[in-house]
Amino acid sequence: MGAFIKKDLLVFWRDRKEILMALLLPILIIVILNFAFSGLFKDEKAMQIDISVVQEDDVKKGKGQFAAAVEAKGLSPEEKSAVLAGADQLDPVKLIHDFLNSSDLKEWVNVKDFSEQEAAEQVKNGELDAIIKIPEGFTFESLSGVLLGETSQGSVTILAEEESAEVSTLQEVVHTFVNTVNTQFALGSKGVQATAEPILPKGGKEVVEGDDGADAYTISQYFTIAIGTLFALFMAQTVSLKTMTEKREQVFNRILLTNSHPLSFLIGKTVSAFILAILQFAITLTVVQLLLDVFPDKSFTFWAGLMVVLIAFALTVGGLSALFTALTLHLSDTNAASGISTLVIMGFGVLGGSFFPLEGLPEPIQKIGEWTPNGLTQTALIEWVQYSHFNDLLFPITFLMGVFIICFAISVLIFPKRGRS
Repeated sequence: MGAFIKKDLLVFWRDRKEILMALLLPILIIVILNFAFSGLFKDEKAMQIDISVVQEDDVKKGKGQFAAAVEAKGLSPEEKSAVLAGADQLDPVKLIHDFLNSSDLKEWVNVKDFSEQEAAEQVKNGELDAIIKIPEGFTFESLSGVLLGETSQGSVTILAEEESAEVSTLQEVVHTFVNTVNTQFALGSKGVQATAEPILPKGGKEVVEGDDGADAYTISQYFTIAIGTLFALFMAQTVSLKTMTEKREQVFNRILLTNSHPLSFLIGKTVSAFILAILQFAITLTVVQLLLDVFPDKSFTFWAGLMVVLIAFALTVGGLSALFTALTLHLSDTNAASGISTLVIMGFGVLGGSFFPLEGLPEPIQKIGEWTPNGLTQTALIEWVQYSHFNDLLFPITFLMGVFIICFAISVLIFPKRGRS
C-alpha cells in the first residue's frame, strides 16, 4: 500500500508546474483579493450624522395638563393615584434626549445645540443632516397615550433639506426607538415586565456579528476558506487525472501483473489526494496567516477545531479523487472523464460559494449550496469563528465523512476488475 501512495506522491512532485499551481496559486489569489477588497473598505468612512434637537414642548406644562385630564376622568381615587404616580416617573422628552446622547449612538450621531432658526440655517447650508423637532404638547400627548390609552397626536418630527443615507438611517433609528419604547410601556401596562433593550442599527460598515458579542467573520477569512477549499477540490482532479498517463502507458496493467490487488491502486490515489489536500491547507493557512493575520488572536482550541473540519474536508477530497480515478479507468474516452470531474468541481465551486458569496442568490440555490462539501465547510467555519461551539462542528464533520464513504463506495463498485481495464 505504501508503495502506491509513494508512487502517486512522487508523480505529483515531479510535475513542478502542477506543484506551483496547486500550492502557490491559492495563496496568490487570496492575497490579491484581500488587498483589493480591503482597499475598497478602507476608503469607506464610518457614517457620521449631525443633528440638532429643537424642543418646543414645555414638560412642566404638559404634566399639568395631564394631571387635569386625569382629574376630569371618572377614575377611582386609587386609579388616579396610580396613573399620576406613573406620570411623575415618566418624562418622554428626557427619554429622547438620553437616547440621542447615549453611548450607543455617540460614536456616529453628533447632537449639537442650536436655536430653531440657527438649526434650520445649518441644515440649509449642509452643516447639519437633520433637525429632530419635539412639538408642543408632546409630553401631554405621550402620557395620555401611554397611561390613559388614548390616541396620541404628538410625534417627533425629523426635518431635513434632502433625502440621504444619513437621514434614512436617522429615521430608522428614531422609528425603532419609539416602537421599542411603546412596546415596553404596553407590556408594562399589562403587568408584563419589559426588559427588552431598543435594537439599534450599527453605524459605519456592517459586519457579520453574533448576538452575544461573537467575533465577526471577515472578508479575508471568507476568501481564505473559499479559495482554499476550491483548490483542494481541484487537487482531487489533479491526482485522478494522472491516471490517464498511467492508463496510456499501461502502468495500471503492469501493476496488476505484479499480483497486487487492484483496489490498492485506488486506495493509493485516495490517500495521496488526502495527504496533498492536507499539505495544501497547511501551507496556504500558514502563509496567509503570516502575511495577512486573517485569524488574529485565536486560541489553540480554535485552530484545532479548524484543522479537524479541514481534515474531514480533505477526506472528501480523497473520496472524490477515488471516484474520478474509477471513472477515468472505466470510461474509454479520457476527455469525458476530465470533463465530468471539471463539471463537478466547478459546480461545487459555484453552488458552494467559493467564487462569490451566495447571499444575493435565490434562497433555494443557497440551500443547495449549503449541502455541497465546500459550502458546508464554509458555513461550519463561519459558526466556528463566531461562536467556537464544538457541537456545531459535529454534523458538518459527520456529513463530510459520509460524502467520503459514499464516493469511495461508488468508486469501488465501478472500479474495473482484472482483465477489464
